[in-house]
Formats: sequence, C-alpha cells, structure tokens
Amino acid sequence: MPKKRSNFEDGFNNQEFTLLEGNIKIHPNATIGSNSSIGKNTKIFNCTLATVNIGKDCIIGNYSILEDGVKVEDGSKIWHYCHIRNDVTIGKDCNLGDYVFIDSGVKIGDETKVQNYVPIYHGVTLEEGVFFGPNSLTTNDMIPRARTPDGEIKSGDDWEVGHIHIGKDVSIGAGAVLRPGIRIGEMALIGAGAVVVKDVPPGAVVVGNPGKIIKYIDGYKPK
Repeated sequence: MPKKRSNFEDGFNNQEFTLLEGNIKIHPNATIGSNSSIGKNTKIFNCTLATVNIGKDCIIGNYSILEDGVKVEDGSKIWHYCHIRNDVTIGKDCNLGDYVFIDSGVKIGDETKVQNYVPIYHGVTLEEGVFFGPNSLTTNDMIPRARTPDGEIKSGDDWEVGHIHIGKDVSIGAGAVLRPGIRIGEMALIGAGAVVVKDVPPGAVVVGNPGKIIKYIDGYKPK
C-alpha cells in the first residue's frame, strides 16, 4: 500500500498557521512581499502575494496570486486559484469565488460578488453590489487578433482597450457575455447566456443573443 503523505493525514487546511499580532493567520507555505500591509483578523492561506495592502477580516485562498499594488479592503474574501493583477482595487465585503481573474487596474465596488470562473478584464469598472454569475465574462477588444495585418505578433500598442461600466446592484447571469464599449445601468438584470452588445438602461431585464430588453423591474421604466 502506498505511504500516505503527511499533509493528507493532517488535512489540507489543518496545518498550523503562524499567528501574528492582531490575530493575523498566515499559512506556513504562503509567500508575502516584505512591504505588504495586512489587517487584523485576516487569514492568508497557501498563496503568493507581492507587495499588497490587505484590510482587516479578509481571506486570501489557496494558490491565489496577487500582484504588486493590489488593494483588498476590509471584509473581502478571495478564494482559491484566483489571479489578481497589478493595481487592482477590491472594495469592502466582496466575495470572489474560485478561478477568478481580475486584470490590471480594475476597480471593484463594495459588496460585489463574483462567482467561479469569471474573467474581468482591463477597462472594466464595477460599482458597488454587482453580481457576476459563474462563467460570465467581460471583453475589452472589439477586433481581437493575434497578429497585425503585417503578420507581426500584436503588442499592447496595436489595439485599443474597450471599456465597460457596470452600475450598482447589477446582476449578470451565468454564462453571459458583455461586449466592450457598453454601460449597464443600476439594478439591470442580464439573463443567463445573454450576449450584451449595447447599453442597458437602469432596471432593464435583458435576455438572448443579441441581448434584448424584455421588461423592467419594479420601480423602473423606459426613458
């Protein structure tokens, strides 16, 4: 019979964490940049942190990577296998599920919830209280190509970033796709699998491909 590995016997997350002042708990295999700031009652699992600023009462999950300049405000949770690129700001009391990718410079408002397998790309801004269902995604390139017309590999200077603005308390259903260059108004509801190709007014309910408004939630009406 194969010999059991000690971490299997002890349990994956049952290893003894290092306890620092302020009830900060650090996994023994975590890597943390020397100039990082970590708030009290925060728990850091087996992950890699560059020079970051983590608030109090936060959780950073196993195998997540946070690059330089990331700011995570109080009470937010970033679960396992996430990649948060440089200079991202994540507001208070947010919850990011497994395998979430947040591109450089993105700002995420307070109390936002991002479910598993969601990429949020450079050029996207989220106000507070936004919900992203699993496998929904943003985009930021209207004409995506791997190479230029001259046959050269495209660089960051060979394309224009398309922006998306998502208003407060918007809900994006599972598997929905957001085209670059759009604004989604507050309290809008995007149905599962919808492909949103133009601006969405506040409170509108959008379904289908291409996305169409089928109604408005209570308290909102067409302008």
